[in-house]
Amino acid sequence: MILTTGSSRTLLLTDSLAEFGAWTPRRVERRKGRGKKRDVVVQFDVPITPTFVFVPAKYLSELLRIRALPTSPHPAFRVLQFRDRIPVVTDASLRPLRAGEEKFRASLIKTIRRRVEPGTSVRVSKGGFAGMTGIVESSTEKDAKVNFGSGFVVKIASYLIGTDVVQAEPQSGMDLAA
Repeated sequence: MILTTGSSRTLLLTDSLAEFGAWTPRRVERRKGRGKKRDVVVQFDVPITPTFVFVPAKYLSELLRIRALPTSPHPAFRVLQFRDRIPVVTDASLRPLRAGEEKFRASLIKTIRRRVEPGTSVRVSKGGFAGMTGIVESSTEKDAKVNFGSGFVVKIASYLIGTDVVQAEPQSGMDLAA
C-alpha cells in the first residue's frame, strides 16, 4: 500500500516506519558547501518519489491505529485511497523503482575519482578486465594506464581500480612462513 506525506518528511517517515517494512526509492545527492566550506562536498539522501512511502499491506491495521493516535511518534501521513478503496501495490510493480534506485547508486560509484601513483600494483574490480592485476604506468584522477604484462596496456576508469597491498620487503619483527 502507499502512504503519502509532505515531501520533506518522506525519508523521515520511511526511517520511522522501517519496522513495518516501509520503503521509498532514494538517491544520494552531492553539493559543494558555501562560504568557508566551499571546498567541502556534502552528501545526503533525497527521495526519488517525494511524498510516497510504500509499506506491505499486511501492516494496514497497525498503520491505521498509528494514524488514529492523538500524538504519534511518527511523522504525519495518510493512507492513499482511491474511490473509498486502498490500492495495493505489488512487489512486481515496484521493480522499476528499485531498478531506478540501483541505477542512481551505480552512477554515484562512477563519480568516484581516485589518483593511483605510477608503479602501484592494481586489481580491476569490474568491467571487461575484472579480476586482472597490472601495474599503473600513468594516472589522472579520471583514469589510469595499466600494464597487464607483455606490452598489454589499457586505459581504465579510476572507479574500476582497487589497489593491492604489495610489500616489497618484509618489515622488521615479522616472521614469514616458507
